[in-house]
Amino acid sequence: MSEKLEELKRKRDQLNARIQQQEARMKAGQKKADDRVKVLVGAAILEQIKQGRMPLDQLLKIMGGFLERTAERQAVLGDDGHGSETLKRIVERA
Repeated sequence: MSEKLEELKRKRDQLNARIQQQEARMKAGQKKADDRVKVLVGAAILEQIKQGRMPLDQLLKIMGGFLERTAERQAVLGDDGHGSETLKRIVERA
């Protein structure tokens, strides 16, 4: 009887491991999908600014209220809060 119980416990542990693996795959897939949407939305906003349909100041105001980390604020807002050189290059009209 003890052997049967041990076998059931082993199967349970294997099933729990498979469940955890499947949950991890699902979360990774969801994160990938989330990241893709975020990139596409960001690209759309940047394109709106580039084409003059949205003022850069509006984005800077939004990002100023959103970004908390110093490095991220620097990357987007720059030293003076008027946009980093990289941001300005990205939204520059061709």
